[in-house]
Amino acid sequence: MNASLKQLTLAPMMLEPNRVWRFYTGGKMIDRFKGVPNPVDSLYPEEWVGSCVQATNPGEHFRLGEGLAVISAGLSEPVALKTIIETFPEEMLGAQHVRTYGANPALLVKLLDAAVRLIIHAHPTKAFARQHLNDCFGKTEAWFVLETRPEIADPYVLIAFREEVSRSRYKEMMLKNDIDEMMRVMHKVPVKAGDVVYVRAGVPHAIGAGIFMVELQEPTDYSIILEQTCPAYTFKQEECYLGLDPDITLSVIDHRVYTLEEVQRELVIKPHVLRKEGESVEVQLLGYDTTECFAGRRLEVKGKLSDDTAGRSSILIVLDGKGKLVHNFGEIPLERGVELFMPAAVGRHEFLTNSQVTLFKCLPAQA
Repeated sequence: MNASLKQLTLAPMMLEPNRVWRFYTGGKMIDRFKGVPNPVDSLYPEEWVGSCVQATNPGEHFRLGEGLAVISAGLSEPVALKTIIETFPEEMLGAQHVRTYGANPALLVKLLDAAVRLIIHAHPTKAFARQHLNDCFGKTEAWFVLETRPEIADPYVLIAFREEVSRSRYKEMMLKNDIDEMMRVMHKVPVKAGDVVYVRAGVPHAIGAGIFMVELQEPTDYSIILEQTCPAYTFKQEECYLGLDPDITLSVIDHRVYTLEEVQRELVIKPHVLRKEGESVEVQLLGYDTTECFAGRRLEVKGKLSDDTAGRSSILIVLDGKGKLVHNFGEIPLERGVELFMPAAVGRHEFLTNSQVTLFKCLPAQA
């Protein structure tokens, strides 16, 4: 088995669908994106793409292995991507990455489609995770809006405090479940397809209804629940605070007051072109100049675009169009909805199309 697995590390790996239960409804846009007949909303509103992270759903909703991506193409039986990475870490992730992060891919990629507004929550910082959770990763994240639902007139996200909110006052809002006030003290930022929002760990936030996105995150499922009741689940107090004393957990919440100008300058990221090849372009949507945690790029291929893994892994999602990916050992057809894990060992490769094909390229934490 190991010999056949090692051979797989030399080529891009086709990822199987990997929907995950969450406590909110959505997912119809993911169904539509994937070409599923009769798309519907459900309690599986997220697809975890190339994930090596266990989903930590609360209570009776916990399922061992949920969230872990699977490879089946070229194998007699499916194997978890995590198993392949742990067996051949340098081939999969690159030597420098392994020296820095070990066999952890240092990235979690999701397709997320929210039919309803998500509850207000936040995530721990790296420093907090090291001190209290015995983990080197917190959960900084970023949102890359692909589409919004046409029936939602004014799609938005909530992020950061717009006015001074003391810790005692905020805790009182939470205890009273004063959702209107919790929303009022945050920035309500309109979003549309193409927008990029950067969410620092510790910053309170919520995704509004009707937004379909690619989400990049540090590789954990840690959430600090600030609004405890949602349509599909009511959180017990011990489930809200990462298993810690509430005051300790809430100490990581970023109470900085952002002006609207600071939100637009620091948290709403402006894409720019990195390179061109003929009519093809690679656009940086969010780079390591913003965060060392991950990077997101859009590949707009017309004709041909050459690329190189440069000794690190990536995850590719085909957003639109048709084409093929040509590598040293063959080629892979590309069409909307295809998801690939690109091992570091692949090296040089090309994207080819007779018309156009657009891909989202997800890069792990900077090594």
